[in-house]
Amino acid sequence: MDIISVKMLGNPTVMYNQNKVTFPYKKAEALFYYVCLNKHVRREEAMNIFWADTDEATGRKNLRDAIYKIKLSTCDTIFSPSKTYIEFSDNVNIEIDTDNLDVSNARNLYTGDFLLNFSVKNCFDFENWMIEKRNFYKDIYIKSVFEKVNELVSIGDYVNIQKYSDILIQNDPYNEKTLRYLMKIFALSEDYNTSVKLYYDMCSVLKHDLGVEPEQKTKKMYKEILELKNTFNQDQQKNNFDELKIKVENLTGYYTMYHETYPVLATEFSNRDDFSVTDVEKELSNIEKDLKNIDNLDTEYIKIKMEESYLAGRYYISKGNYNKGIEKINISIKLAEKLDNFIYLLNNYKQMIYYGIQVDNSEIMKEYIGRSMNLLEKRDIIEERGIMLRLKGLYFIKTENYKEAASNLTESINIFSSLYMFNKKYSVNISACYNYLGQMNKDLGNFKEAFDFFMKAINICNENSVLKGLEIFYSNAGQALYHMGKYDEAKKHINTSLEYFERFNSIWGRDFAECYAALIEIKNENLNLAQLHIKNAEEYANKLNNPKSIDLTEKIKKILEEK
Repeated sequence: MDIISVKMLGNPTVMYNQNKVTFPYKKAEALFYYVCLNKHVRREEAMNIFWADTDEATGRKNLRDAIYKIKLSTCDTIFSPSKTYIEFSDNVNIEIDTDNLDVSNARNLYTGDFLLNFSVKNCFDFENWMIEKRNFYKDIYIKSVFEKVNELVSIGDYVNIQKYSDILIQNDPYNEKTLRYLMKIFALSEDYNTSVKLYYDMCSVLKHDLGVEPEQKTKKMYKEILELKNTFNQDQQKNNFDELKIKVENLTGYYTMYHETYPVLATEFSNRDDFSVTDVEKELSNIEKDLKNIDNLDTEYIKIKMEESYLAGRYYISKGNYNKGIEKINISIKLAEKLDNFIYLLNNYKQMIYYGIQVDNSEIMKEYIGRSMNLLEKRDIIEERGIMLRLKGLYFIKTENYKEAASNLTESINIFSSLYMFNKKYSVNISACYNYLGQMNKDLGNFKEAFDFFMKAINICNENSVLKGLEIFYSNAGQALYHMGKYDEAKKHINTSLEYFERFNSIWGRDFAECYAALIEIKNENLNLAQLHIKNAEEYANKLNNPKSIDLTEKIKKILEEK
C-alpha cells in the first residue's frame, strides 16, 4: 500500500513512499492540507474556501484542476471517487503528524507552528482557517509545557524549569499571568536574577511591541521579588555588583549575531520599572558611571568592566565607529588577560576578526585568527574550533587560496554537522559555511555553483526557522543570479534581502545589496529607482568603510551618469 507522510507542524513537508512531494502551485498544496486536517470536505466548501471570487463554473474547473495536480504529485488513487466529497481513499495510508498530537505528547511532537511560513495569496478564508488551527495547536503545546513545569515544581527540580520557561515566554510573549507564575517559581527557588530578568524582558517587549507598561499586579510582584532579593543579599556591595551584572547581562542578551560578522541590537532594553532605554549609548554610559562608584581594585569589578568593554566594542563597531569600538575591545582584551579569562579573550579576538571582515582587511583577520588558534591549542572547544576553521576559510577566500579555503570550510561543516545532531542551533554555522563556499565560487566566476551554495544556506535557515544571516544569503543569491543574466529572479532575491535588512535594522552587507538593486534597475531602465538605491549604497558603504563596496558604488554612479 502507498504511504503518504504529512508534516504540518513547522515548515510543512509531504513524503510519498519516502520521496518528497512538490506541488505545482500553492492552492493545490493548500487544498491538500485542508483535506488532511478535515478528512471529509464537501466540494462546494472547497470552492468557497479557495475560489470564492470566481463564478461557480470557474470554481468547479479550478477545483478539478487542483485535485488533478494533487494526484499527479502523489498518486492517482489518493482520493475516493465521490463526486460530492473530497476525502482520502482506503487505498492509501495517510500518516499526518497533527492526528497524534495531544497535551500528553505535544512537548515532543510539536516542531513548530502549524504550516509555518506557508501562505496563499488572496485566499483570505484559508488564511483565517490556518491561523485558527495554528492557535489551536499552539494552545495544546503551551498546555503540555505548563504540565511539565508543574511536574518539575512538584518535585522541586528548578534546574530544568528554565528550558520550559523560555518556551512559554517565546510562544506567548504578552501573557503577564504566565510571567508572574514563572517569576514566582524562580523567586521561590532563590533564583532572583532570573525572576527579575523575566520582568525586564517583558517590560521591553510590551513597550517595544505594544507601547504599554506591565499590569499593576506584575509591577507589585516585581517589587516584592526585589525586596526578597535585597534581603537575601545582605552585603550591599554584592547587591551593587548583582544589579550591575544584571544590567550588563541583559544588554548583552539583546544582542545577536546576524550573519557572523555584524553584531546588532535586537530589541530595546529595559532595566527599571519606570525606564525604557531606546538609546544604547546612554545605557552603556550609565553602566560606566555605576562602575566608577565601585572599588576598581575588586576582581568582580574587573570582570564586569571586561564584559562591559566587550559589549561596548561590539556596539560601536557595528555602527561603524571603529576607533571607539576597537579601543573598547582592547580594554576588554587586557582585562581578560589579567583575569586569564579564556572565553572573553576568544570572544574579543573573534570580534577583531569580524572587524577585519567588515573593513575587508585580511591582515587583521590573519593576526586574530592566529591568536585564536593558539588559544584553542591550550584549551580545545570543538564549537569554537569549527568557527575558527570557517573564518580561516573566509580568510583564504579573500587571499585567493581557494584550495585551503575549501578544505577549512569542509572541515568546519563536518564539525557542525556532528554537533547539529545534538543541537539545532549549529545550523547557523553550517549555513554560514555554505555561504562562504558560494562566495568563493562567485569570486571564481562559477555563478551557478555559487547560487546553489547560497540556496543551501537559505534552505538550512528556513528548515530550522532561523532568521540569522538571511539578509546576507538572499543578497548573495541575488548577486549570483544577476551575473547569470537572470535579472527578474535576481530582483526577487535582492528585494527579499532588503526586506530582511529593514526588518532587522541592520546595515552590514546592505551596501552590496543596494548596489545590485541599482544595477538591476539600470537593466530595467528604471533610472530613478536606481538612483535611490545607489544613494543608499553610498551611505552604507561610507559608514562601513568597506573599500570594495565603495569602489563598486563609484562604478555604478559613473554608469548612471552616462545614461
